[in-house]
Amino acid sequence: MNENISKFQEIKLLLAFIRHADEKGNVDFEKTNIGEDIGKIAWNGNWIDSLLYKLNEAGVIHYEEIGEDGFKPIIMAGVSSHTHEYLAGLIESVNEEHDALENRISEILTFNPKLLSKTISDTQAKLDEVAAHIGGNELLKPIEKPLKEIRHHFQSVSAVSSNYEDIYKNIIRPVQEEGRSGVKATVKWAVISIILSACISLAINNWNTISALLQGA
Repeated sequence: MNENISKFQEIKLLLAFIRHADEKGNVDFEKTNIGEDIGKIAWNGNWIDSLLYKLNEAGVIHYEEIGEDGFKPIIMAGVSSHTHEYLAGLIESVNEEHDALENRISEILTFNPKLLSKTISDTQAKLDEVAAHIGGNELLKPIEKPLKEIRHHFQSVSAVSSNYEDIYKNIIRPVQEEGRSGVKATVKWAVISIILSACISLAINNWNTISALLQGA
């Protein structure tokens, strides 16, 4: 709800409201430590204030400051069933993001570079075979140009694959040996993600071009 506040911080704020609420859902900023608790959530208090007002406007919580400028305001605050519903949705969203990250890490760590190399090698051999047939057959000359384009893009894919194997040997494989607990305890997964994003994007773009050329041939 606030770009400066993470979902985890938002969850902490809502949990603080729920924890300090009385049986009627009211939150007393004078008699409880909620002010101190939410003050620890973010280093910039203005971000917290902005989030409180946005949550109030959305009906997630009740938060209102009453008073004149220059004087300490009276804070009226509370929670309702909407607070719990919104919190449940927020937790579910965080859980989905966590699962997606877990799957992404698993895919990276279980990637088989040998299988990719074999697939590329087999495809390269087939392209070479087709090129040889075209060179000796006038009837196949019309597809000579499309084939050249396919081979050009395939060379890019092959180059990406070669670079990826180096990445696998020097970065991913050591991380695999450390185990998943090691991944979570370090920032290596972030490095892997950045490198692979660039490499895989290039590979996908070239594969898409190859597919389009094959369909049009």
